[in-house]
Amino acid sequence: MEIGKHIQYYRKREGLTQEDLAEKIFVSRNSVSNWERGKNYPDIDIILRMSILFDVTIDHLVKGDLKEMKEEIYLTRFNQWSSVMLISFGILTLLVIPSFHYFNMYGFLILLPFAAIGLYAGYRTEIHKKRIINNNNLKTYEQILNYVESRGQNQDAEYNYNRPKNIVIISVFSIVYFLILFLSVQLFL
Repeated sequence: MEIGKHIQYYRKREGLTQEDLAEKIFVSRNSVSNWERGKNYPDIDIILRMSILFDVTIDHLVKGDLKEMKEEIYLTRFNQWSSVMLISFGILTLLVIPSFHYFNMYGFLILLPFAAIGLYAGYRTEIHKKRIINNNNLKTYEQILNYVESRGQNQDAEYNYNRPKNIVIISVFSIVYFLILFLSVQLFL
């Protein structure tokens, strides 16, 4: 990530050590070290302080990282588990009638693995949603993106996300759905 290289460049240009910079912007030396190594991002208020201290615009500090920040917002694991969930429930839907038609009561056993995989993938998707929400870097990325894209008008950007439903409620609805599906197949076949 480019911001670490930019922080290091401007820090050295000003003749500051990591500890000096940390004192001037009121953070720990480890934080400065982590930023320079690309381990994490500083908060937007710290970026503002550094831009004032280095006498550069925020664009100069974060230029080149905007695309990476946008990509970071959309976690790949979230997308992967969502795909697994959709595929397993899609296969489950397609196999309901044929499995009961050809295997009678035992057709339910064929559907169980797909249902289990779909429910587990849904559970993993919810976990990744919570990680997205709780990830401090995501909030930082969101603030930086909002600040840069709004040309400095939106400094106090919040990450607005509707909280996911409780996992217990989702599980209960899933079980009820499968029971209704099972009963309807038994009645109509």
